[in-house]
Amino acid sequence: MYPCEEDPSKTVAHCLQMDVVAVGANKPEAIRLLKELLEDLIITSWKDGTFDKIMNPAPKKYWEMFANAKPYRAPQSVVNHRIRARPIRRVDYAFA
Repeated sequence: MYPCEEDPSKTVAHCLQMDVVAVGANKPEAIRLLKELLEDLIITSWKDGTFDKIMNPAPKKYWEMFANAKPYRAPQSVVNHRIRARPIRRVDYAFA
């Protein structure tokens, strides 16, 4: 996660493996929105037969930010958020 460039008061949650981002008012909201986006993307791509094309890694800049990130523990309400698909592995890091 990192501050939104357009509005630093908001937080960006970024799935680097798929280069999918969500912007929320705070970290828990950004995580929740990202989980919902990923769920929809996975389900839709599976139904459409395009599941093999959803892995589109983020640019190197964001991987470098991840490598230098400090740990972040999401609140239990976000971690336990129920989704309709199989849970996606959680990453407990935030960009400084």
